[in-house]
Amino acid sequence: MSWERVKQMLHLARRARVIIGGDRAVRLAIRKRRAKFILIAEDAAERTKRNILFYARRAGVPAAVYGRKEELGLVQNRSSCAVIAVMDENFARGIMQYLTAGREDIM
Repeated sequence: MSWERVKQMLHLARRARVIIGGDRAVRLAIRKRRAKFILIAEDAAERTKRNILFYARRAGVPAAVYGRKEELGLVQNRSSCAVIAVMDENFARGIMQYLTAGREDIM
């Protein structure tokens, strides 16, 4: 698994305007059934992780805890970002393939 590959996919998704970042925006995307995959930063607050994972599981959206807030923020052109939602099925599938190569913690 390579963070560079995941980062490339996230950058492409951003250019295609199919990712959103931030706690509130991601929760809204989950509630409206637009989110296809959720990526949470490892150094995100425990409450944020718990809430997003709860909503994702309840809606049946796959989620993974990976990367740092600064790394996810660079993808969004921000200083930091704790959570990102991918809203396109194909990008979500591609990112999950890179993340699951050798990991079993995709929920």
